[in-house]
Amino acid sequence: MNRRSAGTAALAVAAAWVLVMLSCSTGADGPSKVIIFGVDAADWEVMGDLLRDGKLPNFQRLIDEGATGVSKTLLPLTKSPVLWTSIATGKLPEKHGIGGFVSVAARGDTVPFTGNARRVKAIWNILSEAGYRVAVVGWLVTWPAEEVNGYMVSDYVQYEQEHAIRLDRQTYPEDLFAEVDHLRVIPGNVSDDAVARFYPVSASPEEVQAAPWHKSYVKMIYATDETMRRIALHLAEKDVDLLALYLNGVDSFGHAFWHYRVNVKESPLSEIIDKYYIWVDETLGEFMDLMDDETLLVVCSDHGFHGPRRRPDGGIMLGIYMHGENGIIGLMGKGVKKGATIVDADVLDITPTILYALGLDVGRDMDGRVLTDAFEPDLLASRPVTFVSTYETGQREYGEPLKTPFDEKIKERLRAVGYIQ
Repeated sequence: MNRRSAGTAALAVAAAWVLVMLSCSTGADGPSKVIIFGVDAADWEVMGDLLRDGKLPNFQRLIDEGATGVSKTLLPLTKSPVLWTSIATGKLPEKHGIGGFVSVAARGDTVPFTGNARRVKAIWNILSEAGYRVAVVGWLVTWPAEEVNGYMVSDYVQYEQEHAIRLDRQTYPEDLFAEVDHLRVIPGNVSDDAVARFYPVSASPEEVQAAPWHKSYVKMIYATDETMRRIALHLAEKDVDLLALYLNGVDSFGHAFWHYRVNVKESPLSEIIDKYYIWVDETLGEFMDLMDDETLLVVCSDHGFHGPRRRPDGGIMLGIYMHGENGIIGLMGKGVKKGATIVDADVLDITPTILYALGLDVGRDMDGRVLTDAFEPDLLASRPVTFVSTYETGQREYGEPLKTPFDEKIKERLRAVGYIQ
């Protein structure tokens, strides 16, 4: 090599190094940690007046400092376990195998779907195998808790012990249950004062008696979400790279109190949904407080909320037909373009987007895409989306849903909101 070509090569190396340093200094590297804040049935339109009145400051902060948009649910309308499994896998239900709340067994009886029936890897499996430490709390269809690189608290941890029997594998590792047991909120132990901010103390005894939904139901739903909130905040103190939390209450209260919110506005029962959104907003603020400069926050829902629909013959359709097509998606933190609008998102896009944000390949067999609208241009320019054919390496064992002592309690809840007969 002559002196001129050697000098040219040295200049090229130096220029490349400057470009690398500039990309780092302008935030072209992505986050190293992710928080998923999942809110069943959250809907921007339902939040509209609350946002305008300044009553949801943390959702407003998400809009102002992050990238937000509508996230389409799967159509035709389907049930939350299907949707949250699609969120966690980036795959359609015919691939992941979770078909609803309950599965019909060979004998004709119904058994709630359990996590062992899922046929594909979820985001927590993929990240565990990549060396990330994860903590998953309350996600639908996660019992029995599976082995991960970190912690899993299944959705079944909400259920009270019955007949002095405690179900195995409510958590992973198994001894995590003893560590978080004191954080569980038992509905029967919830005081009237604890739910006074939701349940109207001004309602007359006659009105409360006539309402199909009563204080014990409010206590049950609140106890579930409060349990998951407490446990997630506890696990956030550990060294984890992914913290995923699922909250159910917005959906449950929507089914219970939508009629009052829309049709009986003079009733104090009409305020419960809005008041619960305010509680969720406060909880979102707690998880925003956990963020550092390396964190990506993902806020999502599986669908929105529409209220009852009418059949062609004029009859009322409840259950999943109360769901809206438009859920929410919001990203905030490292690598996110502030104030951006996310366009054409759906529930299948969340796992591919998280993989991209962490610098990992997206599975070509995933049905979602990376939400590039949400990220800063320099990040997208310096790190294009890359793919791997599949993460489904090896043989994942799956089988029929497992029966538990809680099955009847679960089905009782599902009947209460019209999901099953």
